Amino acid sequence: MSRPFKSDLVINEHISDIGVKAYHVGFDRNQFRLQPLVDIIRNVIPEFSLGYHCGDNIPLTEIVERLKEAADTVYLTEKYQTRGEFGELILHLLLRDFHNTIPLISKMYFKDSHNVPAHGFDGVQITIKGEEKKLWLGESKLYKTGKGGIRDLISDINKHVNEDYIRKEFNLISRKLPNSVPEIEYWRKLLDKHQTLDKIFSNIVIPMVCTYNSSIFNIHNDNTKEYFDDFVNECNDLFDGFNKSKPVTNVEIILLLLPVPDKDALNNELDKRLKSMQNI
Repeated sequence: MSRPFKSDLVINEHISDIGVKAYHVGFDRNQFRLQPLVDIIRNVIPEFSLGYHCGDNIPLTEIVERLKEAADTVYLTEKYQTRGEFGELILHLLLRDFHNTIPLISKMYFKDSHNVPAHGFDGVQITIKGEEKKLWLGESKLYKTGKGGIRDLISDINKHVNEDYIRKEFNLISRKLPNSVPEIEYWRKLLDKHQTLDKIFSNIVIPMVCTYNSSIFNIHNDNTKEYFDDFVNECNDLFDGFNKSKPVTNVEIILLLLPVPDKDALNNELDKRLKSMQNI
């Protein structure tokens, strides 16, 4: 599998079961690998902000200005702890590097102000495997607790499988599709206002990312068997709660879990990197 951000040296998909994936970052010299994780997430910013289709069309003479533009587009505010963009970067990263997706459109296209969050799906990406084509409509949460994140993701699922919501979102997305999207006519047809819900629901995947503070880091600081046992038990418990609460639907839903010691520390470090890019 191609990993455009080469995150496999930092993130490992330790649980890969039907309906749930859990990602392990782990330790180096008895410290959680926060800085390498921040590096990898930071690398997502240009593609996330400017759009996948711009990747081959930025001259060397424009790189510095376009990097600054990408960073400015995320946000220009000190109130970043209550925002969701860094969760969206994590969603983008996990889909691209572990699910072999291609971004269909950047959510940043919908922004009309630097500090007003863009509404709608947190991520819109696609996969093409021969005749099988899937539209990935993702949501992400950064939470103090895993259970809190799961609770809000369940609320998002109920919204995603609502006909009125999904057709309104498709109407916005379909107007902005880059012409370079692979098999663009297929996606235009899928997003068409007259497409049947049966066709739509059988061709979408809803990945739900929950990055959360985990108590396992209070008792572990090494990649031991005991750490991995606790990691698996905690993630399976969250998945069980997710399964019991999610609505009955024929839409494919995947829970993506990323436990960290402190999501606020992660936010702080990402904000530092973002500000550095804004000031180059």
